[in-house]
Amino acid sequence: MTQNETATLSTSTIGRHSELLAMAALLADGWSVSEPTVPEAHDLLASKDGQQMRVQVKTIKQREKDGVAYYVIRGLKNNGQTYDLSDCDAFIGVVGEHVYLAENRELSEYWSKVDEASEKWRYLPLKITEKGAIN
Repeated sequence: MTQNETATLSTSTIGRHSELLAMAALLADGWSVSEPTVPEAHDLLASKDGQQMRVQVKTIKQREKDGVAYYVIRGLKNNGQTYDLSDCDAFIGVVGEHVYLAENRELSEYWSKVDEASEKWRYLPLKITEKGAIN
């Protein structure tokens, strides 16, 4: 493959990449992260300061509506049903190198204008900050 060619990635490769970025962002934010051993409705289990959170990771889709750019996190399972609170507590949406945490409100889609995503959803940086560093 030449430098000008790009590989076509499978949806499972793209999904796994999003999961790994979500794990890195949670770790940088001080969470302990694990994956279920058997298939579950959530992709990750995160814990921090006695709090536990079941997370479903989604690759964010970019859409345009009325000339405005939006990020969309899909809140549907493969069977077309929405994730309810017994499935997961939150979604992590990943777009490029940006990771956002949104609470599960049992919707089929979660929309945010691109330039308002950090206000509507919690932005999780991938970089460990000074406050997160161990001395």
